[in-house]
Amino acid sequence: MSAALRTETIKFLRSRAPCATLTAILLPVALAALFAVASDTPRLGAKSRALGITPDWPGFHTALMQIDAAGGFLLFGILVTWMFGREFSDRTVLDLLALPTSRTAIILAKFTVTTAWLLLLAALQTAAWLATGTLLGLPGTAHQGLPDLLLLLGLTIALTLPVALAASAGRGYLPGIAATIALLVSGVSAATLGASAWFPWAVPATASGLTGAASLPLTGLTIAAATAATGIAATALWWRQADH
Repeated sequence: MSAALRTETIKFLRSRAPCATLTAILLPVALAALFAVASDTPRLGAKSRALGITPDWPGFHTALMQIDAAGGFLLFGILVTWMFGREFSDRTVLDLLALPTSRTAIILAKFTVTTAWLLLLAALQTAAWLATGTLLGLPGTAHQGLPDLLLLLGLTIALTLPVALAASAGRGYLPGIAATIALLVSGVSAATLGASAWFPWAVPATASGLTGAASLPLTGLTIAAATAATGIAATALWWRQADH
């Protein structure tokens, strides 16, 4: 496991993914700041306030939560897809499986590196949100919105991990990206219908308030955690059993 983890870490850090995702994770903060500042203008104020976006910390928080519910899921899903689909697109899967390391260790190493990086991106975005709001001198306080933002980012990370199964079974990028988009659309639709208590991918949209007032049943958290664990186990099982 240590050899697989070291190899996957080196492969990831030497790729362009770290730089690309570090840049992309800051875009929602910039957009949320733009919407929060624009909400104080006569032209966009009414529309922004209808979405709960106001020129203060709560409005800045609301804007970022709504953007992250869709954009964050898409970004994290693409990264998971890349981590697992690249072996097929780069035609290195057979070389990878020929190594004297178990397939389970390789997959768990991939999940470990992916999750660690996604957590780092979440921490970076949170820090950028706090720094941007402070520089803008927004009235109010950020303390109330901080736990909600961290919860949303954690849920998004957990619910994008099963995308690895689609990228693996589909043997490339396209199935993983298609699965990410399908889960995102179906999750927002299900959240609109109040299905977050039983449909895992409706939980982020519900928690962010993207489909109305933010609310999250306890069963939603349990289902999200179970979905992540099932996705990891199913992906590892597929790599062990599949005929490559």
